[in-house]
Amino acid sequence: MGLKSLKAIPKNERREVLNIDLSMFTGDEGDCIKFREPCAADLFPDSSELKKLRIHFPEFPEAMLYQVMLMGRCYVSEPGDATVNESAMDSIGTIARTNRSVYFYLAGAFMEAFPNDDIGARVSQAKNASAE
Repeated sequence: MGLKSLKAIPKNERREVLNIDLSMFTGDEGDCIKFREPCAADLFPDSSELKKLRIHFPEFPEAMLYQVMLMGRCYVSEPGDATVNESAMDSIGTIARTNRSVYFYLAGAFMEAFPNDDIGARVSQAKNASAE
């Protein structure tokens, strides 16, 4: 199978935006946070982003930093959301640090909608399968 054959494979359909209802935490009906489906590039860590997160959140294990980075990359901002000194990754990391129940709820819903566990192993398996 050559590269030309790959062009015939249908494209993946992009999922709609994931809306996670936070009203149980905020008390305000309709409070949601939105994430888009990760694209392939989002799944691979950016060393400079991870370095910044390591500095801001030194107590987080590497896998958690990766999840915070991925969720931050996929966050869909709302009008008036951005501030000069705060990024989505920093905000999600701060939530993880200060309110674990909200973070676990967000991370669980995100991972359920967009499974990304052990992407490195899946890449290795794909390489091994193609070598056979």
